[in-house]
Amino acid sequence: MQAAIYIRVSTEDQAKHGYSLAEQREACYRRAISLGATMILEFADEGVSGATLDRPGLNALREAVRGGRVEIIIVRDPDRLSRRLAHQLLLTEEFERAGARLDFLDFTWQDTPEGRMFYAIRGAIAEFEKEKIRERMIRGKLQKAKQGGIPIGFYNYGYTYEPETGQVSLLEEEAAVVKHIFHWFVHEDIGVNGVAKRLNDMGIPTRKRKGLWHRMVVRQILTNPVYIGKWRYKDIDISVPPIIDAALWAKAQEKLKEARRLWAGKGRHNYLLSGLITCGDCGNSMTGVYSQWWGIRERRYSCSQKSQGSKKSGCKPSKMLLAEPLEKAVWQQVCSWLKDPEKLVEAALTFSPGVAEIHKELERLGKHLREIERGREALLDALASGLLDLDAYTRDKLAELKWRKERLEQRRVELTAALQDAEGGNQRPQDLRALAAEVLHSLDELDFATKKSLVRALVARIIVSGRVSPGRHGPSGVDITIVARIPHPEADDLGKP
Repeated sequence: MQAAIYIRVSTEDQAKHGYSLAEQREACYRRAISLGATMILEFADEGVSGATLDRPGLNALREAVRGGRVEIIIVRDPDRLSRRLAHQLLLTEEFERAGARLDFLDFTWQDTPEGRMFYAIRGAIAEFEKEKIRERMIRGKLQKAKQGGIPIGFYNYGYTYEPETGQVSLLEEEAAVVKHIFHWFVHEDIGVNGVAKRLNDMGIPTRKRKGLWHRMVVRQILTNPVYIGKWRYKDIDISVPPIIDAALWAKAQEKLKEARRLWAGKGRHNYLLSGLITCGDCGNSMTGVYSQWWGIRERRYSCSQKSQGSKKSGCKPSKMLLAEPLEKAVWQQVCSWLKDPEKLVEAALTFSPGVAEIHKELERLGKHLREIERGREALLDALASGLLDLDAYTRDKLAELKWRKERLEQRRVELTAALQDAEGGNQRPQDLRALAAEVLHSLDELDFATKKSLVRALVARIIVSGRVSPGRHGPSGVDITIVARIPHPEADDLGKP
């Protein structure tokens, strides 16, 4: 008989109950031998919570069961298998379908309706106990916070924290950097991005001692009240040593507020196509910039990303596209659609390249998801076989794969909704016909906000490809493709302006 033993212990179990892998291993091996096992496979998870199913040892056990290499699975008790009732029942059903049965040392398992009910009740009790522990921990953390203690890890830049004593103190080297950040931002006209650039130019390391300072990290520091001695935990302010005084903090918040007021949709220069243009060569979004060429400052669109910490800097040399001729060309295209609404509606009902495009992206996305899952399974298999250790690098890699999978699954939900919208009914063409009739006679008199709304209603994105000569008279050698939200057979390509 081929047997498998599964043993698990979490840090909490070791501290509270004195459980150990060695004790479980010995007891489970004795049971396997007494049952006549001729081969015994061992699967273990140490320091891993029973609240999750994503455990290296458990994953390897499930793979062995699916492969038909296990006839009986021996576990100390159901809690070792999982602390969640739903997970216990899921695993039980999975193992039984594969022809393997469970045997618990500290629990009498009977494959009867009564036995299953008792198994379910015991799992529910274990889950209830875990939730009670969690609730007590939350209450304890809140009470500690109310008493001025630090209830969770404290990892703010500029400070050091001793978990054993709960003591927060200044890390002088980093605290000096925090002071510089506030003083530079308040007293010099360099902005958040300028502060990040100066930190990088000076070679000042980040907290992790790797990578560059990003403007968002600088902004987080500037807006964090911890630096005036107020660390917030669930609406409770806990006193910590301040790094800057309240007056400097107030000036920084006022300057940030003023910056938001100036740039939150009220910039000095309006860009009709902002958020819609993508560079077909580097893949970056093209944003509006007010730049100078040949001594003349004009509005342009560029794929260059100069923000500190940006992963993709854009095309080299920089792609700079005059805003006025591009906006004029796109607006003329939008007007041509609106002036012939019936043709646009007919095209929307009979011709839909957008649907095919969504299907292709969904197919590519599915391929990427399968590749990520294969990579994750390969890592878990390597961990289970001892070829890899569960070190910081492996944990980071697994976390990265999980993050990528979540992002792709979110994108798949968005694409599915877009596909349903593209394929479903005639409501959007009806709405478009009404909109066209309303604005048809005053297209050239519309204000900027209305024009921008119309462009966004009809244009999904604009792709600019090719090399650009950023001279005074506009771009040369550039292909501009307009992708309409409601497909139109004549609306795909403006060609070269």
